[in-house]
Amino acid sequence: MIPIPQYPLYSASIVEFGLGLVGYYLDESNNWALNIDELEQAYKKSLNEFNTRVLCVINPGNPTGQVLSRGNVEEIIKFAYKNKLFLLADEVYQDNIYGKDLKFHSFKSVMKSMGEPYSQLELCSFHSCSKGYTGECGLRGGYVELVNVDPEVFAHLQKMTSARLCSTVLGQCAVDCLVKPPQPGEPSYDQWLEVPLSNLLKNLIFTKLL
Repeated sequence: MIPIPQYPLYSASIVEFGLGLVGYYLDESNNWALNIDELEQAYKKSLNEFNTRVLCVINPGNPTGQVLSRGNVEEIIKFAYKNKLFLLADEVYQDNIYGKDLKFHSFKSVMKSMGEPYSQLELCSFHSCSKGYTGECGLRGGYVELVNVDPEVFAHLQKMTSARLCSTVLGQCAVDCLVKPPQPGEPSYDQWLEVPLSNLLKNLIFTKLL
């Protein structure tokens, strides 16, 4: 199950691996919100054709830019648990939230705070240094975190990744910076905060000049 509109590589990968695509539509009239009733309808309809096993959620949205509320994230987790769906959480734009009163809530943190039985949901979340974090798509690097995944599945994933080339050294350094940012009181902390803000200001000035 993937959102519509969606990041095109999801639908392309589904076709590549011979899987079935189940689309659920985001609510354009409500700032592209994810409606649980729409999820339910799409899931029930899909059972006429597929054995639906995976739910993919993009938060913040790509290309729509919506940010899920904590309540919405909880609803999605409950839906996935009820229907025994493996949850894929695409969270690569979590550092690009600028709207007033908007806040990013990771699926893992919400799921763990909900306690049993929802904290036992199978979850795969990913983040990238080449997308929202740096805005440098050629800087290839990121990570995948697997939660509550069967060890046998993890072993197969290790085999698959072992057959692929790794990121460049530069990309790996960027991932290290992503997961271990400067902390308050450290020498580079103020500069680390300043850089993204200065880049945003430069982009704002540039767009006004166009």
